[in-house]
Amino acid sequence: MSDINALKAKQDALAEDMQEVKGSLKDISTALLKLTALEEKHVNTQSSLVAINKKLDKQEDRIRETELKMATQVWVERIVWVAVAGIISAVIVTLRG
Repeated sequence: MSDINALKAKQDALAEDMQEVKGSLKDISTALLKLTALEEKHVNTQSSLVAINKKLDKQEDRIRETELKMATQVWVERIVWVAVAGIISAVIVTLRG
């Protein structure tokens, strides 16, 4: 009878251990589901950031191109004003002389 009681005690202890394992597996499952959701959000955020960076790069290129055009236009405008001033000066010198 002592052996049966010892086996029963071991069986009960094993049953408790199995219940703890089941509980732990449920906790692990819940944690993995949360981790999966977070990882999906991370991937979506990363994809969005990559797309935003590509758009920003395009905007930077457009801004750089516009700035170069403006600098060129300012330079051409200065040359035109110098040429106009030179022509006016030449006309004035011709009329006086």
